[in-house]
Amino acid sequence: MFNLAAIITRQFVRYCAVFKGIALLAYLYGSISIAANSPDLSLIEQDLTRIDVPAQKIDYITQQLSLISHGLAEDKAQLLFHLAAAQQQNKQLDKAFDSYSQAIDLLLVTPKPSLLVKAYLARSLIVSLQTNDYKQYCPDRINAVKLARKQSDQDLLVHALAQTAYCFNQADNFDIGLLHLSEALDIAKKYQLAPDKLAMIFNATAAVYRDNHLHRQAEEYFQQAFNHWQQADDKKSMFNMLHNLVGEAIMLTKWKRADDYLKQMSALMVQMKNNKDLPFFYYFNQGRYHLGRQEYSSAIQSFEMANDASTETEEALFVTENLGLLALSLFHYQDIASAGQTAERFLNSDGLNGQSATLIEQVRAIYYSSEGDYFTALEYLFSAIAVEKNHIEQAVSNDVVLASLNHNVKMTQYENQLLEKELSINQLNLNSQIDKQRITKLSMFIFIVIAASLAVLVIFLIYSRRQFIRRAQTDFLTGIANRRFTFQEGQKRLQQCQEHHQSLALIMFDIDHFKKINDQFGHDIGDKAIAAAVGRSQSYIKQTDIIGRIGGEEFLCILPNVDTNEAMQIAERLRNVIAEQPFKFSGVTVGFTISLGVAVASNSSYSNWDHDSSEQHFADLVKKADLAMYQAKNQGRNQVQLYLESV
Repeated sequence: MFNLAAIITRQFVRYCAVFKGIALLAYLYGSISIAANSPDLSLIEQDLTRIDVPAQKIDYITQQLSLISHGLAEDKAQLLFHLAAAQQQNKQLDKAFDSYSQAIDLLLVTPKPSLLVKAYLARSLIVSLQTNDYKQYCPDRINAVKLARKQSDQDLLVHALAQTAYCFNQADNFDIGLLHLSEALDIAKKYQLAPDKLAMIFNATAAVYRDNHLHRQAEEYFQQAFNHWQQADDKKSMFNMLHNLVGEAIMLTKWKRADDYLKQMSALMVQMKNNKDLPFFYYFNQGRYHLGRQEYSSAIQSFEMANDASTETEEALFVTENLGLLALSLFHYQDIASAGQTAERFLNSDGLNGQSATLIEQVRAIYYSSEGDYFTALEYLFSAIAVEKNHIEQAVSNDVVLASLNHNVKMTQYENQLLEKELSINQLNLNSQIDKQRITKLSMFIFIVIAASLAVLVIFLIYSRRQFIRRAQTDFLTGIANRRFTFQEGQKRLQQCQEHHQSLALIMFDIDHFKKINDQFGHDIGDKAIAAAVGRSQSYIKQTDIIGRIGGEEFLCILPNVDTNEAMQIAERLRNVIAEQPFKFSGVTVGFTISLGVAVASNSSYSNWDHDSSEQHFADLVKKADLAMYQAKNQGRNQVQLYLESV
């Protein structure tokens, strides 16, 4: 019995071994089949290097993803990473965020930590572009640093440290950001990393200094970053550094340097003409330059050009900031109505989150000023002063200054090692004294800002009543008199002409077939056509005469001391100047004509008038000009007709 049991046991063990072997072969066969049926990732990445158009990359990667077997999670994560990068390049930020998130979910359970670090950093950049809220994009960067410290890829760790430093740029955590950058600098020094990695460290260092109002140091490190990216021949990053350098030069009132940086931006923009978002940043910085120099008309022009180019960039933060600075420029230019409208657009913009509190409060003050609510405007103005004062006081606190100076020494030491120079202790002490003097100047600047703001407020209150009266009299689209003011002034002019025994002529005109212009080209072009017709017409009447907009595309000219012959000549000149040359608006050419009616109140007609009823007499005269205009339209348009019945 014992021998029989032993024999059965041995046979059972043999059968198990056989079944185990069969199972192993089946598994190997299945793995080979999966690998054979799935695309080769290395070949796909080679193909991607030959595709330049982002949309084509997206289509190609999507097709390859459909061929990936479920068992190859690492390859799928890698393809999703490439897909997200292509979607980001194609400005599909929401889709890029989803693709990076899918890749991260796969990489959390697969052994490919380097790619996971890259995915965390890439996704954080997407969130930064969309929200500019460090509370939302910094968790990914902090995870990336933790993971990167466990890897041997020093380039990747430096990248993660530099990006995470942006999460610690406030006065209360400034030292943490500098510690991240010091660690990155030590790694760069030890492993002699490439210029682009050094540029990344200098850029992050400059940004931290800038955010704490230490602009001299910020400009120095942005310049260092520019020099290293120039060594790497990275023109886009060079352009970005020039954008930062312009801002620092403006803060330091170094106008010659700011102008030089703008010229370099212009040259790079020509070299990278296929990069569509560069014009926005060039005009944005040009506007900042002119605003800083109080050249408000030029600033308005530059900011408006930036606004026209804003559709080509995904940087919502700067697009919104451009609106805020345009509102400030319009306010200083005393165009209160336009400033108020632009301020409202700024305050309702998607990119408002992340704007400086000072700018937001200033623009709110402009908006409420344009609405006539002076007390609320004053509250926001003082709030802006308080915010700026508090920010600067935090930035120049002793702990922040000490941390910045210590890091300044470390960065200077390393840069001088690259240049094979030794740093002098006396020079360090001198730099420290210069920094302390800079802090004193910043404190004085607070009081200068307060005094200047109060002076601006006093000036504003003096002129605001005049501006709002002007706004009540002006047509918002064309800048000429509105209907109400036109009739008020017309009645006054008619009464004056009656008293001085002078004739008064009215010319009423409107644009022929205006509805067709709106239907064919849109209301935006229609509005521009109205404004352009006014612009040409104003050149042919005296400054003392009045031209007003009394309807949608209908206008009235009031010409004191002008008889019938002169009025007909003026009307014919107006008709001819509109008809002779088409208008061009944003690449659209539009030709149109006008029909005009003329009515004249002569000295002989006044004898039958009641001296105290100029309002009714003017209304009757307008009606006659209107009848003459419609006679011109009925007889074929593009002509002048005189109301012939005696007045």
